[in-house]
Amino acid sequence: MAESTHMKSAPQSHKDRRVLIREVPRDVMCGAEELGLHEEEVLFSVPSDLDHHGEVIYAWLVVTKTHAAVFREENHDSRPIAGPYELRKVEKVRLLQTVGSAFLQFRIDGVYLDVTRLSNGYREIFGRAVTELKRMIAGEEPQLENLNRDSETICKDCSMTLPAPKAPCPRCTKKGSIFSRTLKLMQPYFGSILMLLGAMIMGVLLDLMPPALMKVLMDEVLTPRKNMHWLPWVLGALVAAALLRMVVNIFLGRRSSFVGTRITKELRERVQHKLLGLSVDYYTRNSAGGLMSRVMGDVEFFQSFVQQVAQGFLLNVLMVVGIGAALFYNNAKLATWVLLPIPFVFIGTSIYWKVIYPRYYRVWDSQSKMSQQLHGLLQGVRLVKAFGQEQRERDRFAKSASYMQDAKRSLEMSAATFNPIMGFVFSLGGLIVWNVGGRDVLDGEITVGTLMAFFGYLGMFYGPIQALSNFSTWLTGFIAAGQRVFEVLESTNQLEEDERALSMPSMKGRIELKNVVFGYDPYSPVLKGINMTIDVGQFVGIVGKSGSGKSTISNLICRFYDPQEGEVLIDGINVKEVKTTDVHKHIGLVLQDPFLFRASIAENIAYGRPQAPPMAIVDAAKTANAHDFIAKRNAGYDTKLGENGAGLSGGERQRISIARALLCNPTILILDEATSAVDTESEQMLQTALAKICKGRTTIAIAHRLSTLKNADVIYVIDEGKVAETGSHEQLMEHNGIYAKMVKIQTELTKIEGM
Repeated sequence: MAESTHMKSAPQSHKDRRVLIREVPRDVMCGAEELGLHEEEVLFSVPSDLDHHGEVIYAWLVVTKTHAAVFREENHDSRPIAGPYELRKVEKVRLLQTVGSAFLQFRIDGVYLDVTRLSNGYREIFGRAVTELKRMIAGEEPQLENLNRDSETICKDCSMTLPAPKAPCPRCTKKGSIFSRTLKLMQPYFGSILMLLGAMIMGVLLDLMPPALMKVLMDEVLTPRKNMHWLPWVLGALVAAALLRMVVNIFLGRRSSFVGTRITKELRERVQHKLLGLSVDYYTRNSAGGLMSRVMGDVEFFQSFVQQVAQGFLLNVLMVVGIGAALFYNNAKLATWVLLPIPFVFIGTSIYWKVIYPRYYRVWDSQSKMSQQLHGLLQGVRLVKAFGQEQRERDRFAKSASYMQDAKRSLEMSAATFNPIMGFVFSLGGLIVWNVGGRDVLDGEITVGTLMAFFGYLGMFYGPIQALSNFSTWLTGFIAAGQRVFEVLESTNQLEEDERALSMPSMKGRIELKNVVFGYDPYSPVLKGINMTIDVGQFVGIVGKSGSGKSTISNLICRFYDPQEGEVLIDGINVKEVKTTDVHKHIGLVLQDPFLFRASIAENIAYGRPQAPPMAIVDAAKTANAHDFIAKRNAGYDTKLGENGAGLSGGERQRISIARALLCNPTILILDEATSAVDTESEQMLQTALAKICKGRTTIAIAHRLSTLKNADVIYVIDEGKVAETGSHEQLMEHNGIYAKMVKIQTELTKIEGM
């Protein structure tokens, strides 16, 4: 096999952080050959970057059909640093996550052995490798094509870690594309923008008038002491120009504010609309605090874009062009000297862009992390106080604030150094004009009025130039914000709906899962070939250990996710072929951790059916055994709830969420640990109520409390992503398998609690 670039350069191969198939660094392969692991037998190799003690090394996990071993790269000792391990003796494979790193471990003879250690930058590729190793240990063929798929967290072009999975790379994104996409957003407002452009041109012409009038005043009136009757007319023209300029400024300010705020409003609505349209998977990959900062903070830069067009960058460009023309018209010789510092301005701006631009990402990163931390702190403030961790949270926030302080200080100190230097460069131009122009006046080549007018234009000329040099400050912030906003707007929905999707105004409620394979990480499936049939009107229970995939089944039925393999059918139709709104309309979902809005109890119950009559709300609350505690409150159903139902107990929040689902009269009712936070007495009442509710309605109850499933028609026992047992409560107890063992354990715990 010909040597590849990966073989020649170890640092490069590790920078790329890719899994290699049948392509191993030469010195590593020499060690493998000595162990009998021949090159043609190698299935894949994975780079790692730490030894067991956390020291940085370059190493490779080499895997064949029968063995696995770890070799150090660029090492004269060809012996492996771990292994070789016979895969037939490996019972399990796992990645053990630690702080800042992880261990690949094999379980052999009941003991987990550390195979290799890796930093979190290699976490994704090792996750894929673990999936394939598990397949091999289970006797299945590895799917090597999964190893070469593009990473979701690393840019395939520059290997930079992305801000979020599948996000555009900040380094590789073309800056011009941000402006082109922004201009597309501005299309409905081009008429207003043209009006602003016309007003700007008029404003520039008005700004050019005072120096020209001052020249006339100096050369034709004051110096020769003649044409004195011109004085009031010249002064009147100066006043008129200033007055008109004031009117133009008012128009520009008001109009740009009108257009900018409207664009910001509509863009913020578009981002929010896009967020609502994205799948649940997107929210598992992005924090709520980070998304909030995009909607509230980053969108504001688009209003400043309009202001830059009306009163910033474009206006300054027009000023530079107009004043430059006036300078050359008055005196080409002096104008040439004026332009002498301009190249230094462009050099300085280029340096500013290269040095300061990257620091804006650190500032944004610090702001986003602080927002996320504060969001989590405010939501979990009761937990903080319960465990007395106020000082710890103060220290954490202080550390986050220090990070932001350092980021902003670095940025602003660089800007504070850059601006005075540019000011000094501009002042050199004025000194040069004084020297050259003064000599020309003394030699009689130009008049004093011409020199005064020239200095008037010069004062106006360097102002826009300096503003343009500082434009980088706004530009870098706008590009960074624009990338984050467009990242949301251009995010692909993992659950794209077919344009030909069927409408289902009604459902019977028959559910089938056929050979369903699914993993939140597609390389590590949670469900492994699930087959399940739920007939119309059946009450079905789903039980299993934590992490076995019970709630994942409900997520697939609700089509929050799509399976990687297999089908989920409702009434014989694949849910992918049905309009998502229709699927959600006919399914009532009660989660283990109910969420309540900051609104009244009645509004929370009627959330899925806002126009429901009051008596329907009351009936739903009675069915869910919530009416009594609601009626005892002073404001009854009009009681305003705090953040996430603050003021209610866990059981009360749960019963309100059950009432919310029942009010919609769903064809399919899914109870995901719905009675977990309800006391025993309320649970008995709910079971009686659910017996009535379930008639004529397909009901799926996911439960740890197995007592709630005694009356279930069918119970599915899920173990390690597969259906391990199926049957009624009595049948499963007779079978004396996993379910029976779980029931016995809970019965013993109940007896202990009752003592």
